[in-house]
Amino acid sequence: MPADHNHSDAHTFLPPHVPAYACGTCSLEVALQDELVSRSFQGTSGPAYLFRTAVNVDIGTKTSKQLLSGKHVISPIHCSGCSTELGWKYIRSGQFVSPDSSQKYKEGKCILEKSKIYKDNKWSLDD
Repeated sequence: MPADHNHSDAHTFLPPHVPAYACGTCSLEVALQDELVSRSFQGTSGPAYLFRTAVNVDIGTKTSKQLLSGKHVISPIHCSGCSTELGWKYIRSGQFVSPDSSQKYKEGKCILEKSKIYKDNKWSLDD
């Protein structure tokens, strides 16, 4: 596991029959579909999704990074089940762009890269 992570061995188990997104490597659930804000983001490896919250993830060390929308303070997000890097959490957004930046809405939210997660609809033949 990368150094400086806030790590917990306890996993959050989401309610059954609730659509969620899971880690593409180990299948641990990392976000509820209801927490999805936008599918129109760009990650380091391609398309990405913006979520209000993520679960079962470790938050790495804060860093300042130039992204498409400007310079932001972010922390990498890793799956707490397998340590795969899934995206990042916005800590401070847009203060480097302008004081009244339209990027503030991202603060506290998480980017999960589409190529590193999959949607689990929780469908079963018994439903």
